[in-house]
Amino acid sequence: MRRRPSQLRPTAGFSLVEVIAAVVIFGIGMLAVAGLYAPVTRAVGGVADAEAAARVADAVRARLRAVPFETGLALIQSPAAVQAKDANGAYNPNDGARYPEVLFGKLDGEVGIYDSASNRRQWYDSRNRVMPNPDKFFEIDLIRQPAVSPPELDATAPAVVYTLRVRWPAFIQIVPGVAVQSAQNSGGPVSFDHGRKQVLYFTGVLER
Repeated sequence: MRRRPSQLRPTAGFSLVEVIAAVVIFGIGMLAVAGLYAPVTRAVGGVADAEAAARVADAVRARLRAVPFETGLALIQSPAAVQAKDANGAYNPNDGARYPEVLFGKLDGEVGIYDSASNRRQWYDSRNRVMPNPDKFFEIDLIRQPAVSPPELDATAPAVVYTLRVRWPAFIQIVPGVAVQSAQNSGGPVSFDHGRKQVLYFTGVLER
């Protein structure tokens, strides 16, 4: 029995144009999916940094409990002083000679306090080790709450209430052992632009 001509035709496949169109559509879809990874990665990194900031805040409170009351009190700044520094485009928090009240924290939760003694003049951690710049990820300010703890009562107050401001990144490591301040603004209208840092606030109490 002879087959009809229609039964002898080969099955039709995809044309070259259809294949190219499919590849293009697939590529566009993959680019869209890949584009989602960057914000997701940043979000995950932001959560990790926020958790580390909370650990640093706890470490600051613990460190202040271990020092004399007057030592801790010297680290607490007035809101006006902090506002003035933030408004100063030349403010360098890493200048301990001018701003010894600034603290720095590491990602592992360790905290450095500036020692202004003539043979020291560095930030030291709880084990009395110098904190190098590449380890200074968090910049920390203790801001007095004057409505609750007015400075005129410091002599007799059993405690001083403050807000703990944690900003980051303070330094960014560019190669192992070498870091630059993230707020540096070379060639810009101001020397430092701290407004680009992430920030979180925590509460704290310095007890006598």
